Amino acid sequence: MWFEDVLIGTKRDLGSYTLPQDEIMTFARKYDPQPFHVDLEAAARSMYGGIIASGWHTAALWMKCLVESGRGDAAPDGIVSPGFEAMRWHKPVRAGMSLTFSTEVIDKVELKSRGDLGLVKRRNEARDDTGALVFSFIGKSFVPRKP
Repeated sequence: MWFEDVLIGTKRDLGSYTLPQDEIMTFARKYDPQPFHVDLEAAARSMYGGIIASGWHTAALWMKCLVESGRGDAAPDGIVSPGFEAMRWHKPVRAGMSLTFSTEVIDKVELKSRGDLGLVKRRNEARDDTGALVFSFIGKSFVPRKP
């Protein structure tokens, strides 16, 4: 897909994922070993009252669902992003929760410095099985322009 074909307001469901406790703890031991992610007793005493997923785990799952959804506006060699804005974890993610991920185009910018690329901004979310927002951020990606 070309930058010119991307429509503001287009929203896509990227799929769902259910987090088992062992996966939460394995990820956290390797990448975010805070006690409320890796230690059942410490987590029970924490403000969360039990094990919760690392926010970085939630972000990684969003990316996994994005890539596996076969997003049509990605460059052939992958999705190139100059960064994110307003990344927030709204609610703890607990073992057994099913998260549903989505992305919505909210803006397009023609790049004067790179005539071959445009910048697309998207609102990205994860919601739990009740529909409550648990994670969100604004993502930016470069999309090839028509020659």
